[in-house]
Amino acid sequence: LIERIASEHGIVLSQDDPVLMMHTLNEVLLEQNEKAHAELLSNYQAILEENFNRWCEYSTKKSNALINSSISNAQLTRDQFLESCIQLIDERIKSGEGQEIYELTRISRQAAIMNLFAAALVLVSAVLILVILS
Repeated sequence: LIERIASEHGIVLSQDDPVLMMHTLNEVLLEQNEKAHAELLSNYQAILEENFNRWCEYSTKKSNALINSSISNAQLTRDQFLESCIQLIDERIKSGEGQEIYELTRISRQAAIMNLFAAALVLVSAVLILVILS
């Protein structure tokens, strides 16, 4: 440091010069600051990791609740639809009209196709949620 100051500024400093003391003091303070910042960053990283883990747990619980709710709603809708189809079929069978029986058969097929579609939709939504959470 003494050589650098002498070469750049043309001034020769002695070992007991206050400028050198300030330089040493600044170096010590910089080292302490570096350690303090490293500790603060480490603490911040730990907090971030903890919050991320909490968020993962929370989102997993929420997504599972959504999946269960979707499945439950799909089953309820399917059951209601099947019940209404069965009642309609029962009424049509009792009326004994051939054309209406044919129409009911067509509606039943459509109901079966809609049930398959609803089941596939629930499966796809469950897979999408699992993929998103991964």
